[in-house]
Amino acid sequence: MIKALLIAPYSGLAEIAKKTVLPNDVQLDVVIGNLEEGLKIAQKAEKQGYQLVISRGGTATMIQDAISIPVVHIDITGYDMLRVFTLLRGLEGGVALVGYPNISEGANTICNILEFNVKMITIKDRKEVRGHLQRLKQANFSVVIGDVITVQVAEELGLRGVLIASGREALMDAIEEGKRVYHFFRKVNRHFNYLRNAFTNTPLPIVLLDQRQNIIAKNAKFDQDIQPQQVSKSSTIAQLIQRVITGEGTHWTELREGDNCYDVQAFIVNKIEGIVGLIFHSPPLLNKKIQSVIIYNSVGHVPILGDSSFARRLKENIGHYVRIDEPMCVMGEQGVGKLTLAKEIHFQRFGLDAPLMIIDGEKVTDSEIKTIKSKINRLDKGTLLIKNIEKLTGGALSATMEEVISLFTHLKVITLTNRTLDHLVAEGSFSKELYQQIMKYPLHIPPLRQRKDDIQAYVNFFITEFHTREGMETLGMKQEAVELMQQYNWKGNLSQLKQVVRELTLLSDGSYIEYSQVDQLLAQYEDEEISELSLQGTLKEIEQQIIKTILAEENHNQSKAANRLGINRSTLWRKLKS
Repeated sequence: MIKALLIAPYSGLAEIAKKTVLPNDVQLDVVIGNLEEGLKIAQKAEKQGYQLVISRGGTATMIQDAISIPVVHIDITGYDMLRVFTLLRGLEGGVALVGYPNISEGANTICNILEFNVKMITIKDRKEVRGHLQRLKQANFSVVIGDVITVQVAEELGLRGVLIASGREALMDAIEEGKRVYHFFRKVNRHFNYLRNAFTNTPLPIVLLDQRQNIIAKNAKFDQDIQPQQVSKSSTIAQLIQRVITGEGTHWTELREGDNCYDVQAFIVNKIEGIVGLIFHSPPLLNKKIQSVIIYNSVGHVPILGDSSFARRLKENIGHYVRIDEPMCVMGEQGVGKLTLAKEIHFQRFGLDAPLMIIDGEKVTDSEIKTIKSKINRLDKGTLLIKNIEKLTGGALSATMEEVISLFTHLKVITLTNRTLDHLVAEGSFSKELYQQIMKYPLHIPPLRQRKDDIQAYVNFFITEFHTREGMETLGMKQEAVELMQQYNWKGNLSQLKQVVRELTLLSDGSYIEYSQVDQLLAQYEDEEISELSLQGTLKEIEQQIIKTILAEENHNQSKAANRLGINRSTLWRKLKS
């Protein structure tokens, strides 16, 4: 039995591997890691007894130069290139492919045969990628095809990057090649017992230090949770190391860093060399997570999609919202893409160089405000995004949020709401002062039912995303099926659309989603929506329920609601008051 490890540079390849039936003499474990991350995984794998590593592209090349066990490359096949060209068929705007010769030469042949208009750029080193992509952006190219590093750099620059994903055929070829290589290339793996003892089966941050507090080794959890200087420059840790080396058994200490607190467990790994291991335990009461706050240290680019008049205007004018320094408010029904748009505004203003802090107005409490203000104060630049701001109806919370918006002028403030706030201010349940702060620059996102020309673009985008990240084999949707999708009301907007497309890709057994599959699934959704409307009560009570449902769907716009109900606005007003 060959113990092999697939280091997938992207999640879609890992998903394909999990669904692949393997030869009986191969045990294939799957992890995700690209470039340097993949190299670290491979170096650990060698120590853990793996006999073969399979990877792709630049990640495979880096691993091959660093470990002594066989490394097999997954080649990009003509099938893989044909899939990605099919996904992008009919796309408007410039399309370019940037890659090493093994990618660009084969792709160029396919494009010539099939008459695809794709610009080919061949590179010899990944350091060339950024320069090429910057020039492509200046030349108004909108989509870049390539390997993982090309896609990552494209997204950093605000281009749409589409990965050439490897299919099951390429993976099986690599496994068969690996079996052949293994029998000629088997070597004895070197084991480091002190590292194995320290790292095996421990889901906590671990670091190994020498007597001078130099870091000898660390696990992924340590990289994720702990800053290196917290241990390399700490006098508390220095004293702990000396106690372990001169004493016996396990020793503990408490390490505080800002709002974080850890109970540190220290043990001897190698007494002759003076190697000490530290395990970091988080006391739950001291480090209790604030549920109403999420901080993203980097936010990627997500393009504005669609061909509706709203989408075209937004693409042209989003720069105005990016540049303004005062607070702005994004409004629209649940699921229309408010959070995604806010993240794109943040990305266009700051790129990957500033954090995005999200406060949920529905969850925030008075007791959390002091800690939240402290977290905001530590951000020297970035975006403060307040979701569900209409839920901040308490006087103390509203006053504090007014203060936060006024004080932290170095941050871009974006608020999100599912409804218009005018009537809440009029009835006194929402602060007038806070309303005036956030509503100077409003941005309304209409529901999907009012911009159905965007559906085609989002369907293609979601299918491409599922193909790349989750290994879905669906490549598109038949045009008549898309037209049927455009006839649906989409009460849940883009969130519901993505859910339906995901379900269709799971149900589809071919490369394209058919009309009959869409028709059957949407009929089930319509039946469920009809059953949600209660018919209990008097005729007047049922009428009130219908009116309130339509009002909610129209974001409490009485003119639009009256138009849908077939009555004038004054009649609607009387019915609401009766």
